[in-house]
Amino acid sequence: MKLSTMIALGAAAGLALVVASRLGRRNQPLEITTEDLSYQEHSPQELASENLLDLNTASQADFQLLGLDCETCDRIVENRPYRSKLDLISRMVIPQQLYNAIRHQVGVARATESIKFAG
Repeated sequence: MKLSTMIALGAAAGLALVVASRLGRRNQPLEITTEDLSYQEHSPQELASENLLDLNTASQADFQLLGLDCETCDRIVENRPYRSKLDLISRMVIPQQLYNAIRHQVGVARATESIKFAG
């Protein structure tokens, strides 16, 4: 076999592997509803009455009750404060699949209050 033929076959095989791996990694689409966006109207009492955890005040133990591992709980607490639960994705705190699993169990109270950042 000629060297140029071997190089062409190797390149074709490599391209086939890349295409096959990309086809196997299809992400689930993010499904944002009005529930995800209507964060500004919640008070702490409303979140409690709906059995939702407030992302800004819940403890690490509370997040573990949702089935989250310690590392994920730490990341959520370290990245506070949140203006909406969508901040979990937009700020890359948790992956989209995990957000889809817990989004109906969390919320943010008093999202319209001003936030102070330590500098």
